[in-house]
Amino acid sequence: MRGISDPCREYRKPVYLVWQFHVANLIEKYKNLYIKYQTMRVQEVIKELKLNGLSVFNVNDVSRITGKGKNYLYLLLSKSRLVARAQNGVYYLPDTDPMEVASYIATPSYISLISAFGYYKLIDQIPNVVKVITTKRHGEMEKVQGTRIVFKTTKREMLYGYHREHNISIADIEKAVVDSIYFNEDIRYIKEVIKNGIKAGIFDLGKLEVYAKTSRSKSLLEKVNGVLRVVK
Repeated sequence: MRGISDPCREYRKPVYLVWQFHVANLIEKYKNLYIKYQTMRVQEVIKELKLNGLSVFNVNDVSRITGKGKNYLYLLLSKSRLVARAQNGVYYLPDTDPMEVASYIATPSYISLISAFGYYKLIDQIPNVVKVITTKRHGEMEKVQGTRIVFKTTKREMLYGYHREHNISIADIEKAVVDSIYFNEDIRYIKEVIKNGIKAGIFDLGKLEVYAKTSRSKSLLEKVNGVLRVVK
């Protein structure tokens, strides 16, 4: 009836607010428990990866090691802040060397040019880029630990003169010089690299010549011979 007030109205409002407050607290509580549970699961995965010497990996790697389903692992890793994403499906652990990440992305491939010069500590400059030589076309990636990763495409015949150490595919220093001349890139460092490499006992002029001949490029061989005449 009109004009008759509900005597319980003023009591219902505080009860509703209390109920709403408790529901919000329960949601937040279970949300935090879920995050904690997921964090523990990721920590277990990281422990297994470290035991197997993997700091760069994809879902297949983790599934093989842990025996867990790929879909579950994809959801687990893609939402975790304990691992970083290099590109779709490829992750790495914090503090992983960007060169190691770069070596994983494209195969076959190896690190060369100024990045190899810096790796062997034969130049004063500290490169802030990792240059990767590969036969496959690949766009530039997002930075890894603040370092750019750039891919240089070459023909298969030029994919030689490199080795693997510390989970990094790296050019022999002589091949890095050949690549520099071949790509006409980082040329200004060549004399410094050869001089410092010979002084440190890690550069072989004969090996440089062999690598130049292996390229089967007459113009490249002529350029390398020109460098040899200067440094000998």
